Parts: sequence; structure tokens; C-alpha cells
Amino acid sequence: MGPLLLLALLPLICASQLPFQRPSEGTLIPSGIDAYIASQLAHWNSSGLAVAVVRKDESGWNTEFASYGKAQAGGAPVTPDTVFAIASDSKLFLAMGVGLLIKNESLAAERGEKLRWDTKIASLLPEWGLMDEEMQNGVTIQDMLSHRTGMPRHDYSGFARHGGVSEMISTLRFLRPSAALREQYQYNNLMYETLSHLQPTLLNQSFESYIASHLFAPLGMNASTYSVAEAEARGTLAHGFHWSMKDALAGRNGTLTATVPYFQRPGEERVWAGAAGILSSARDLSVWVAMLLNDGRHPTTNATVVPADVVEHVALGASVSLNKAEYPETSPKVYGCGQNRFSYRGHEIVEHGGSNPGFKTIVSRLPHENIGIIVLSNDDDGVRVFEPVKFRILDALLGLEPIDWAQRYVDSIAKGIRDNQAVTPRPAPSVPSTTPFAAMEGAFAHPAYGTFSPCYASASPSPACTATLAHPVARAILAASSPNDVPTLIAPFKRTFATHLRLAHFAGNVFNASVVWSNADVRRAEGHKEAGDVLVGLDNRFVVEWVPSGGENGADGWAFGSDFWGKDGEVRALEGTGETGAEVWFGRV
Repeated sequence: MGPLLLLALLPLICASQLPFQRPSEGTLIPSGIDAYIASQLAHWNSSGLAVAVVRKDESGWNTEFASYGKAQAGGAPVTPDTVFAIASDSKLFLAMGVGLLIKNESLAAERGEKLRWDTKIASLLPEWGLMDEEMQNGVTIQDMLSHRTGMPRHDYSGFARHGGVSEMISTLRFLRPSAALREQYQYNNLMYETLSHLQPTLLNQSFESYIASHLFAPLGMNASTYSVAEAEARGTLAHGFHWSMKDALAGRNGTLTATVPYFQRPGEERVWAGAAGILSSARDLSVWVAMLLNDGRHPTTNATVVPADVVEHVALGASVSLNKAEYPETSPKVYGCGQNRFSYRGHEIVEHGGSNPGFKTIVSRLPHENIGIIVLSNDDDGVRVFEPVKFRILDALLGLEPIDWAQRYVDSIAKGIRDNQAVTPRPAPSVPSTTPFAAMEGAFAHPAYGTFSPCYASASPSPACTATLAHPVARAILAASSPNDVPTLIAPFKRTFATHLRLAHFAGNVFNASVVWSNADVRRAEGHKEAGDVLVGLDNRFVVEWVPSGGENGADGWAFGSDFWGKDGEVRALEGTGETGAEVWFGRV
């Protein structure tokens, strides 16, 4: 079975030509990499992978492609033109778009002053506001691009708002910061979403059309789009694959399942565009990376697409994203604008990764060696495949003895599972809560996160909760909960990365919360059958406390903590109880 499986996964090698490349001689992607990648896909039962390598030498530009596995559930193979969600690899496009605004002399004349990297965002966007007034008035464009605003992720506050990005910005003032301005690197998608509102505000042009006309079109990136409807209509959009019903804490690997349709539906992607909205192919991204290596000039015509000083600026480290090396061969990392910068075995790398549901990507370049490597995966756990592949190709191109990165990831994943499973067991017998579980039902709201209404899963649910608990997703969550005799509340929670919350009682008024996502409702609405539904997030764990009379007005509520807000590094601990000590507080409505 092993040899047959490897043969099935052997690649579609595409040493095809781009407009800017000479005929390839197969010198960029080493021949031995094919069996290596096939073995990695087989080992992890991964779905598909697209690889592009770009290099400039004395003869000009060379590009090679290799494609592996399946792009879609029906078995259609991955090709260089398969479109993937590149997720946060979109951030560099936004940063370049900001740089183009800064270089826009007509805009400067109209405003009476030049836009700068250190321009305060409060002077540009009337919707802008933060909970901390000093931060609100001090945050600059550079701070937002370099993740040093003092704000943690707050990703679960994101959803498709009727008022679009403008409405999202107006809710930022209700989100708690976790550090002072410029105190700590903290990755934040909301800041990139906010910056996507500069083009509509300053130019009366949508962000998506601005990037399309200033970056996609000049580079001939014809497969690239922000539009889910457009990508689906073309038929080249890969299916992302999830490990449905996976629960690492319970030792369940789940089943590899195609996420059909795409996790965001047409129109829902607008707020997400600036942070992670691009859908693109290995072929398109190879031109993008060549432009970056060519100091902002088109690799064929040498025409300037992005001024060289903008390309240089966005790659300069402005905050420390990793303060110590992970491995002996790597260095600490600094973050510029949509890019990390670090060294690997004495060679400098500028790169960023991407993670959207069902997709994982990496876009790397070595500016001193004029090398670019792009690896796109349609497996939600694809990092464990593409990182070893990236480094194996890199070692070969640099003439270095290969390091067994595949084994390192096996070891790292095993350690992560052990660490996750080393949780404090629920006391037996458990300490009862001070409030009956049924009395914890009702509507609870946060001005940015919205409202959720938990329902106690009892043998005789309340009339208001009958439909919620009878929903197929709620039933699946409860059936997968282990042990299944733990008092549990379920709440619909439609957000970008969530559809439900599970609150499982631990002890006293403390609960273990899981943020769960399923595509069941979307699939029913679009005519898909129940077989093929995806449900993920069962092994997410956050500590949530039920606090009677814990709000400022004495209302009951739920205090979410244990990094529900998504911090990076060491940040100040919150003090107090109830609303004052919560990362996110949902008070009874």
C-alpha cells in the first residue's frame, strides 16, 4: 500500500514559463524533492500542495512550479493555477497599498500635507477610537502595520457587519488593550482591517479595487481576487480541507473533509479583505515575489510597480515578533509591515505565513540571494507539511546539508499534544455552581463581540432553548463532548471563526469554553447534504467564569479569560473580578 500511495501522490511537475522567465532547466526544485513531498503528504494524509520557486541570476529570472495532491474533493489535481486562500500573506499587499498612498503626491496636495508612516490614524479616520485615550490619540500607521498598538487579537469579535469596515472600526473602543502602546508585539488582524478603510476614506475608492488596479493588474496577476463569488465562478478555487470532529485533548484525529463551500460566502469577505482576503495562485504569487526581489520593478519590463523605498521600508523590522531563536539554525524575528525578518543558517529571510480555515500558506524570499519560495496548502494542518518542504528546498538551493525538519515537526506536534492533554482534571465530585445552570440562560452582550444566548443541555430544556439544542450542530457538539455527563451550555455564536460556543462546567462557577465552527447551516442553505459537514474547534479551551451580579450595573454575566482575547508575549495581568477582571465581559441584557 505504501508504494501505491506514493505513486498516487507523485507530482504534476510544471516547469512552465512565465512571461519573465527563460526556459527552465529544472535547477530550482531539486529532483529528489518530489518523493520527499509525496512522502510528507502520505505521512500526514494531507490533501494538496502547490510550490513555486523564483531565482534571479546572471542569465535573468527563472521560475519553476511543482504541484502535488488534490485541489478539490472530487480529485481534481493541484496545478500552478489552482487558487488558494493565502490568508495573512495578504497583509503585505495592504502594506504596499499604504505605501502607495504615502507616495501619492496628488493626495498630499489635496490634504495639504503628506501622509507618512508615522501619521496618527486618529487624524485620518473619524470612526477611530480605542478604550485607552492615550493609545487612541497616539497610534500611528506604522504601529498598526507592525502590531505594536497594545491591542491583542480579539479575533472572535469579527463577523460580517452590515456597516462593513467602518462599523468594525467604531467598535474598537469597546475592546480591552492588553499592553501599553509600543510595549509589546501583538498580532492584530483588526488593525489591518482598519487600514483597508484608508482608500475609501481618502480616495473614495474601494480597497479591493485599489489593490487590483495598482498591484494585481500591473503584475498580470489575473487569477488573484478578493471576491469569493469571482473565484468560485472560475472553478479554480481549491477546496480547503479540515480534520472534522478532531479533538486532540480527547485523542481523536478527526476525518479529513473538504470544506465545501468556502468558509466565507460572497459578501462576507469584505471586512476581512485587508487582513487576509486574497485568493491567489502559485503562478501569480511567483510574479509578486519576483517584483519584491526586483526592488519593486516588474520582472520583465523593469517598470516600477511599487517604489523601491516602499519595498525596503515595509521589510524593515519595527517590532520584535520572536525574542529568542526557536532552533540553533534560526535567529530571533523582527516584524516590519506584513513580514517577518530573520536569519537561517547565515542567510536572511523575509517572509509571512497565512492561515484561513482549510488553508495554510508561506511566502518567503531571500533578498541577498534573489530567491523566492512559495508553498500553498489546502490542508488546515498544512504547516507541518509546508515548513519542512520550504526548508528542504532552501537547503538544496543554498548548497547546505539538509536538516530533518520533518522529524522536528513530528516531535513538536507530539509535544504540543502532550502539553495540551496535561490539563487539570475536573474535580470528582465537582464543586457545584452557586447558580442553577438553567438560570444562566438568557441573552448576554458585549458592544463589540455582540450577543450570545447560552442554553443548558438538560433532559428537559426550556422552551426558549428547544430549537437551539435540537440543532444538528448542537447535537454533534454534545455527542462529541467527553465525558458526556458534564453539565454543558451551548450557544449559537456566528462569527468569522465560530458558529457555536460550548461551556462545559468545571467547578464552582468556572467553565471550560470551546469556540466551535461548523458549515452545516451554510451547506443546507446552498443545497448540500449533511454528509460532508465540517465541525472543528472541539479542542479549543478557554476559562470562562459565571459571575452573578458581576457587571458594573450589578447584572449577571460571563467573564471570558485565559487568553480568549489572543495576546502575544508577556502582558499585564488583569486585576479584579467580574467585568473589571475579564478579557471580554458579556453582561445580561
